[in-house]
Amino acid sequence: MAGITDANIAKKDQNSGFRLEIFNFFIIILTVIIVLSLSAVIFKAHETYIEFIDATNEYIACREAAEDVHQASDDLTNFARSFAEHGNIADLQNYFKEANQDKNRDKALETIKRYDSANGNDSRLEMAVARSVKLMDIEFYAMRLVLEADGVPDSEYPVEIKHTILKDEDKALSREEKYKKARSILNDDEYNAYKLDIYHNISVYTDYILSGTQDREQQNSRIFARYQNIQLILIIVLLSILTINVTFTSIFIIRPLRKNSKLIVNQMSLPEKGATEMRTFARMYNEVLGKIKIHQEKLSYEASHDSLTGIHNRGVFDALYNDVDSTENLAFLIVDIDAFKEINDSFGHLIGDNVLKKVANLLHTSFRADDTICRIGGDEFAVILNGLNTENKEQLENKLAFIMRKISETSDDLPPFTLSIGAAFGSAKYSFKTLYKNADAALYDIKSTTKNGIKFYEDK
Repeated sequence: MAGITDANIAKKDQNSGFRLEIFNFFIIILTVIIVLSLSAVIFKAHETYIEFIDATNEYIACREAAEDVHQASDDLTNFARSFAEHGNIADLQNYFKEANQDKNRDKALETIKRYDSANGNDSRLEMAVARSVKLMDIEFYAMRLVLEADGVPDSEYPVEIKHTILKDEDKALSREEKYKKARSILNDDEYNAYKLDIYHNISVYTDYILSGTQDREQQNSRIFARYQNIQLILIIVLLSILTINVTFTSIFIIRPLRKNSKLIVNQMSLPEKGATEMRTFARMYNEVLGKIKIHQEKLSYEASHDSLTGIHNRGVFDALYNDVDSTENLAFLIVDIDAFKEINDSFGHLIGDNVLKKVANLLHTSFRADDTICRIGGDEFAVILNGLNTENKEQLENKLAFIMRKISETSDDLPPFTLSIGAAFGSAKYSFKTLYKNADAALYDIKSTTKNGIKFYEDK
């Protein structure tokens, strides 16, 4: 009787008790489902990130192509105007090399059009092309005037110019008058109006496409964030399930996840250890995390640096402006390029940009690594010098004189230009706002008198 009773009790315990085998089976099924789901989400997040990068690259390529269109158009104009000014046959050759061989403008337009998936604004591009043809007809006419003025045989004319017929009254002009007429039509209101209309239509067309690529970027960014949230949810669920089955999974799942959760919060790479699923997760997470960090570093750099010169931008300066508590042992400079607008107007914005780069590079290489150099305006720079006081004035004057000499060198084919520099030393009684005003006052003094000089602020 006792044996029968014991057997019944054992059978009853077996039927009503906790069956680890069945429990583990369900745990494994649930774990596989969660891991597969997580892998799918990570894969989808990776795909979304790739689409985000593609949209970003399209945006950049389209913007660069728009700039190339303007640059190529300006190159043709410059060649035509230079030929009308000097009659140098090399300018004529360069013009037709760009127009017929290099075709940079046409290539850039094709690049832009390639990204117009909806073809929703073709009329703007067609108008720009039509205006471009009219613009070239004017340029051909001007170049024909110069060729006839110099007596170049008709057989040596480019094909396009051969088909250009001069008006009778223009044929009768003298050599000087033909040159003058050629220069006039390449600079008159009609010509400039055509150019402005071309730029406007291309800008409208490009903005339309850029708007679409930006929408794609934002949409992919939102989807990527949604996948990240799903990943986090799946990880939490997976942790909850696996911690229950601690006997079989503590070595391969619980311990790695405990460590990995801290790494995820701190945005650090995960070690590829433990179960196969965890290794897959870690590998794919690390790939996505690595790409995100690269993108974040790029965004951080662009947010704090001037895109043209590579030095710190106004945002960095404003942050320092509000954070500096004491100006004791600080020197502050405001550097202004004299007549910068005239440089842009006379030589073009490309030369103006190179002038800004030259000044920024010279300031960067002339001062110490722990000094702060910022571009705070179009043609204005600020330099914060640490560890200096009035006892270092002569040393600083020598350094600034060296900069003034170097800036006057024209071996880099840039036009000659000068700088005006306002300088001020800090003290225990000055806030940074006051130090800024002192340097600005010194700059105003030198700008309103001689320019091309250095002025140190002096207490009155």
